[in-house]
Amino acid sequence: MQIKGVATGFAAVLLGASLLAACTDEPKSPAATTVELLTWHGPESSTKYYEGYQKIAESYMETHEDVDIEIKYEADDTFGSILETGFAGNTAPDIVQMKSGQRTTFSANLLDLRKHLLQPNPYDKREPRWIDTFVGGEAAFPPEKNASSANGLLFVPNDGNPDVYAGKLYIFNKKLVADAGLDPNSPPKDWKEMFTWLEALKGKPEVAPIAGSKDVGGKVSQIGYGFGADYADRYFAPEFNTPEFADDLYNDKLYVLTCYTGGSQPALTDLPYYPAMFKLMKQHLSYYQTSWTENSPETEILTFASAKAALMNTTFWDYGTLVGSLSDSSFPDGYGLFQLPYFGKDTLPYAVGQGWVTQAEADAAAPFAVDRPAAAGGAGKHEYGFTVNAASAKDTKKLNAIVDFLRYLSSKDVQAKYVQTAQSMSPVKDVPLIDALTPFVVAEPPGGYAKHVLGYTVVEWGKAGWDVDLTRFLSGSMSSADMVKAVAAPEWAKDIPKLEALKEGVATAKADAQKAAADTKEEKGRALAFAQLRLKFYERYYYSLKGDLRVLG
Repeated sequence: MQIKGVATGFAAVLLGASLLAACTDEPKSPAATTVELLTWHGPESSTKYYEGYQKIAESYMETHEDVDIEIKYEADDTFGSILETGFAGNTAPDIVQMKSGQRTTFSANLLDLRKHLLQPNPYDKREPRWIDTFVGGEAAFPPEKNASSANGLLFVPNDGNPDVYAGKLYIFNKKLVADAGLDPNSPPKDWKEMFTWLEALKGKPEVAPIAGSKDVGGKVSQIGYGFGADYADRYFAPEFNTPEFADDLYNDKLYVLTCYTGGSQPALTDLPYYPAMFKLMKQHLSYYQTSWTENSPETEILTFASAKAALMNTTFWDYGTLVGSLSDSSFPDGYGLFQLPYFGKDTLPYAVGQGWVTQAEADAAAPFAVDRPAAAGGAGKHEYGFTVNAASAKDTKKLNAIVDFLRYLSSKDVQAKYVQTAQSMSPVKDVPLIDALTPFVVAEPPGGYAKHVLGYTVVEWGKAGWDVDLTRFLSGSMSSADMVKAVAAPEWAKDIPKLEALKEGVATAKADAQKAAADTKEEKGRALAFAQLRLKFYERYYYSLKGDLRVLG
């Protein structure tokens, strides 16, 4: 039996089985069914996800000697282009880890797992259907673009959990914070308090308030998604804003608002909160270490670990590695953690007092400022997971092996072991959260999370290379208005469903509803109502509308 995980880029897959065979401990059994799994989590990354997958594969093959699981790795930044090549050349792996946008792009190449997910999982018999063993059950699977229902069920969730909001954190050096006259036991909750800390921490020229690396989007989004909760709804009639379908239609609204070209200008190039938002973005980034836009993540960590910066952003997948680098000499009082601040109602008045924004800019932005944490992860849906190459299903023996392995992978007992190795969350019900993750879990705020925050979507969903123009704005060589106009482009238009596909979805959903059994009639009825609403939405606001998209209220 061969090595259970093959650490290689996907390009190596294209070299053929003979080259892969040379990398094995033992020759492959001629009768064995080989299942290839592709992930962007590699053996050299700071996470232990790859090790977790490898242990699952090894455990599975110990009791399934007729199956070989080959785990392959491709870097995240080249993952999409490699998939495009692989699907076009019929060389793509059998199981592919995908994000939601990738599932949309390659939906025609993916197997619909619905009928399998609605059957029992022999490795986890707690529920009569496999789908119900996942957190949130069927309702927690997001809509798929070419599906005939609100839940295409095209994938098996990987990690993460729609009931657990695992937020980003700031980690801070308690001594440096105390030396600045701040209370380490009372960290910031909103951006007024955060800016107060940053102003105090900039007093030492040899110590930056925040260590940073060149991830522009991750930094500007902290302010960028502080405005515009449910703002997208203002462009569309009330029938498209019903609570029942608000989550399902949200991305469709963003597609239309960023890709519609029937009018004289894109809908989102001039929003009332932009002047304040972009000025505060620039103010926030002024506290990062010098030349952060050129820094590597290693430089960022080194700066913080050597006490040359008081704060640093961290996430649960690299937290363990970071903490292991913090010495007693640089952190004599230890370190603290706090969640990313939400914007808060007092931030704009504070910014006016500091002279960062004008009163008029603050007044224009105030109605749209988010006054509680916004939903991100843990927003009620499974975000990404393992998809199945539809071409693999042509081989019945291989398909059976793929589905059986995915059922094994997603069973409670296996997931409980996986999270201990991978230091991750699980998408499966009742798998305990490990201690290392508890600081990252955000309790839902009173009144719920701020949802559907539009923020600076027009920039982030703009043309390829938007971060270059954004950096020009941050450096002072471009105005925010010119930057927005430069990046606003219908780059995502290829993801907008064709009318024919939407109509076929309605027809299929109608047929499913008509033949639905009593216990599925309600969910099939909802799927039909959603398919009809989505068709009507695109007909009205994308395929028929010729003039400008105007805010209705």
